[in-house]
Amino acid sequence: MLQRTNRFLSGIQRQMTGLTGDLVEVGLSVGQVLCEPGEPIRKVYFPHSGAISKLAVFQDGAEIECVMVGREGVVGAIATLGFETALTRDVCHVNARAVCIDARRLYQACQACPDLRGAFQHYCAWKMSCAIRNGACNGLHGIEPRLCRWLLTCSDVLEEPEIRLPQDAFAKMLGAQRTSVNPILQRLRASGLIELARGRVTIRDRARLQQRACECYEVNRTAGAQMWLRGARPPL
Repeated sequence: MLQRTNRFLSGIQRQMTGLTGDLVEVGLSVGQVLCEPGEPIRKVYFPHSGAISKLAVFQDGAEIECVMVGREGVVGAIATLGFETALTRDVCHVNARAVCIDARRLYQACQACPDLRGAFQHYCAWKMSCAIRNGACNGLHGIEPRLCRWLLTCSDVLEEPEIRLPQDAFAKMLGAQRTSVNPILQRLRASGLIELARGRVTIRDRARLQQRACECYEVNRTAGAQMWLRGARPPL
């Protein structure tokens, strides 16, 4: 089976030629924290697979997902803009492979190469727009359309219909109670949109699930295409 590689990294291969020797292959495990808010960003990660959530963390320990990153993107990308400390808790949700590079080394390369810097600027703009939209979505839309949006996004990131995560993880990502999420999952299952198993959700009818999702799912996808068309190839 052909190994999957990071799409963003593939799109900037020419600009990264001088950095090939600085890229290190790593494995990322479920629950692994890549960075905490306020910590120095030491590594920038380019996932080849898996899903990594960037979480806003509150004083009482509550978390809510801002954006999700898979092989379409980068974790720690703001380091290329000169930001030295992380704004979110970055957690791996699905076992992944990735390559990483020293954040300072990559920043210096971006300063020396306008095309490389521009690619990261476009990417960061897209993810910022997604985070803004998701924040507004969490405050305005109900749990069911947000859950449908999240399932579709996670499936896009993983590039497969099966999502191997416990149901309480869905609730945490949405800032909701598990008791609110479980009945919705059961309704989606009864409608034939998804299949449920222990630690796993499989999308069975993507078109109908998208009809139940809020508009934010398509808005974020469209924003990604627009951002990348200006500076790199589309991520999805």
